[in-house]
Amino acid sequence: MKKLSLSAALITLTTLSSWAQPVATSANVTDFIGEFYFAEATNFNPGPAGANQTWDFSNLEFTLGGTDMPQTVANTPFAAQFPTANNCYKFSGLFPPDRYYYQNVTAGKYEILGLAITATTGDNYTPNPRTFAVFPYTFGTVYNDTYRSTADPVETSVVATYDAYGTIILPIGTYTNVIRQKVVKDGTVINYNWFNVQPFYPILQTVLEQNSLGIVKNTSVLANENFAAPSKFSLFPNPTQGKITVLPNRNTNCHVVDIELFDYLDKVVLTRKAYPIDENGLTLDLEFLESGMYMLKTTDLDNNASTVQKVIKK
Repeated sequence: MKKLSLSAALITLTTLSSWAQPVATSANVTDFIGEFYFAEATNFNPGPAGANQTWDFSNLEFTLGGTDMPQTVANTPFAAQFPTANNCYKFSGLFPPDRYYYQNVTAGKYEILGLAITATTGDNYTPNPRTFAVFPYTFGTVYNDTYRSTADPVETSVVATYDAYGTIILPIGTYTNVIRQKVVKDGTVINYNWFNVQPFYPILQTVLEQNSLGIVKNTSVLANENFAAPSKFSLFPNPTQGKITVLPNRNTNCHVVDIELFDYLDKVVLTRKAYPIDENGLTLDLEFLESGMYMLKTTDLDNNASTVQKVIKK
């Protein structure tokens, strides 16, 4: 049976500060499109606790793992296994199959219900969910939780503390008003989660016992601005091991275009300026690039309209 307490209430640490603190509520849990990266945690130092901290992890070297896309729970293939889920993300990595992450978000807490890869593989915490955060999430909050997967006979216990807030500096950008959560698992294993507040999601998570870090970049703004309408161009093959061709769609007139290819740091790694594109398309050589996910921006100079598409380099 689930034993969730807030240590008899919400425990306030003695290090409470008079400075303004970021506070998360269930209203902050909104859909977003994210890119997931991972890195080794060798010599990783999580830094101090307390108010108004600055954590500089700008020297981390990341590798792109895939993309998280919000889903309508009822339309997912494993919805029946998670009947209380009201939130879901599909993770599409460089190598299939896709993974579906199910959550239940209420006014009081954010619960992780499980992960489904196939009908028989993954983790299901539905009988005893994992609490990811409690709401309102204020500086100094401590909660105790237990969770267990149906595939695991051993129950896990955690003590989670909102122990710090401040600014985190990553290669993907600088984030302010960030919440840090310290998680002690089974009394010995210590990990940390840094949460963006709006929308509420983990920017950086540690799995120090496995020497790994997970990083999420919110790409929703770019996606909302550029994917609202279908692109006038098709990409083939995508994913690609080397060359990729940009082809105008059948109902698209041939125009002069600018091409820009961005990496995960939003750095331009390839350009083609004022290129007259016709029915034969434009072939780009990507063999010099590392494996990962890129963003291809095509700007039609005749009407100054741009579209952005994702490119996977194997």
